[in-house]
Amino acid sequence: MRRGPIIGFGLVIAMLCLWLGLPVAIAQQAAPASPSVPPGQAAPATPAPMTDIHDIRPPIPVGFDAPWLILALVALAAILVAAGLFWWWKRHRRRRTIETIVPELPPEMIANQALDAIGDVRCIDGKLFYFRLSAILRQYVFGRFGVGAPEMTTEEFMPCIDRLAVDRELARQFKQLCRAMDPVKFGGVTTMERQMEGDLMFARTFVRQTTPPDPAAPAEEPAAPSPPPPPLLPQGKE
Repeated sequence: MRRGPIIGFGLVIAMLCLWLGLPVAIAQQAAPASPSVPPGQAAPATPAPMTDIHDIRPPIPVGFDAPWLILALVALAAILVAAGLFWWWKRHRRRRTIETIVPELPPEMIANQALDAIGDVRCIDGKLFYFRLSAILRQYVFGRFGVGAPEMTTEEFMPCIDRLAVDRELARQFKQLCRAMDPVKFGGVTTMERQMEGDLMFARTFVRQTTPPDPAAPAEEPAAPSPPPPPLLPQGKE
């Protein structure tokens, strides 16, 4: 919601109230006072008050106190003006601020950093290790191929692996690893550190082989051909 129109509308209301209340205050302040008696002259005699008949009392003025109303309107106008100036300053300051946008890391970098975090298999429980390894690989497949692997079950994920643009043998090994992780994750099957290290190495291989080549990287120069072997000399000749 934009605050500029609201502040401007409030300023108009405050000025209108000030414009309507000022004549009332001036009229009350300019009301004629009771005539005073000149010095040296006796005040006129007043008749004795009657005790049995009471005259009608003059009307009592009611309403707002004009001086306080003027002060309140002036204070309200000052507050609205200050709020408008603050909003204007904040808006122009925001325009001058340079926003720093941190680019999102590529999927292979995110996966490699997560794999490094579970690299020491001796200090992590096997069940926790395979839970995190499965989550890393599924998140990588989601970021690389756009497959909603993190929300799928293993049975739902298996057909999607066959449709990935990867080597068939690599896909077969990946499916085998996904099936082998479920008994450890949900069945309480124990595993060896050597098996965990091998599965971690395969995960790194899977990420590396499915990462597209960097177009900015220099192309590898072909290896120089090896020189042909020297011709064989006939026997008896040097």
